[in-house]
Amino acid sequence: MELNNIVDDEYFKSYFNLNVHEVMLKDKPRTLAYKNAIELNSIDFKDKVVIDVGSGTGILSMFAAKSGAKKVYAIEGSLMAGYCSQLVRHNKLDSIIKVIHKRMEEITDEIEDEKVDIIISEWMGFYLFHESMLNSVLYARDRYLKDNGIMFPSRADIFLAPVNMNKLMDKKVNFWNDVYGFDFSILSEPALQELPAPYVEYLEKDQLVLNENKILSVNFNTIKCEELEDIIINNIEFKFPQDIKPKTIHGFGIWFICYFDGSKGTIELSTAPGDPETHWKQTTILLPSSIDLEGGETMVCRLQMTQDSMNKRIYDLNLEFPDDDGEEQEMEQDDEEHEESCDCLKCKIIRVHSK
Repeated sequence: MELNNIVDDEYFKSYFNLNVHEVMLKDKPRTLAYKNAIELNSIDFKDKVVIDVGSGTGILSMFAAKSGAKKVYAIEGSLMAGYCSQLVRHNKLDSIIKVIHKRMEEITDEIEDEKVDIIISEWMGFYLFHESMLNSVLYARDRYLKDNGIMFPSRADIFLAPVNMNKLMDKKVNFWNDVYGFDFSILSEPALQELPAPYVEYLEKDQLVLNENKILSVNFNTIKCEELEDIIINNIEFKFPQDIKPKTIHGFGIWFICYFDGSKGTIELSTAPGDPETHWKQTTILLPSSIDLEGGETMVCRLQMTQDSMNKRIYDLNLEFPDDDGEEQEMEQDDEEHEESCDCLKCKIIRVHSK
């Protein structure tokens, strides 16, 4: 068996677990965004044919059926397809919803309609792309969606912001400075290195050192699979006002907002700090050590998201700080001379990446 098939098998096995589906169904911002988008735009679903990619329990298929869809194909690659079929029959929707126990790319003649009107799917992963099944959704779009068809969600924005993680650092790193009166501080650096990278947890709104930057917009009607392989976002700039109080950056938080565009309106699904919590939380790229800001600094960074060659559902994140010549800070310093104790932002970043 090829490695990619083994990886896919493990992925689908992980979704034959009621705890996973319980978490997703209890995620009200997530589930209600789909419900509200479909019901608000029921005119788009009336007498239409729908594909639900990765249907799980079938909840999205049921929303579509209740909003007037003529036919819904619920595609589920895991063994949850058995439960999905039972739930569809139990809710007397089996005349509308056809459950297909196959992976999207393996569908042959199970979909009787040559083209469909709408594709719905809850495919998103951490920071939108990680552990997602967007490639399968785009395969369904290219193979089955009509030229004027609807994608739910339709588009998304990704955001990045510098964040302060004082509570995390006190709990997991600074704890070692004083352990029952003894100095265990030599373990602080290993403790920081052992934190998950990236770190996935809820961020409070007041942890944002500055307002977020929208760094990427994605249109799911047009984006190609090849564009997902290596996503590079250059010249992400953050300016720290002169009049702010000194602040400390421990990393950069990243999250997304999805939009469902229909004939009657747009519904948003936000995973931003300060908005109702979702199971996606937020993802933080932790720095090797903190950066203290006094005010008046400008930081320019570059984010690269690269698909793993063996498992396209997995991404590697790389955050860099190019110097004035476009080179990465951790690679080379520029020719401008700075004192060893220089406290400019550029030298702070260089010191962080030299550790």
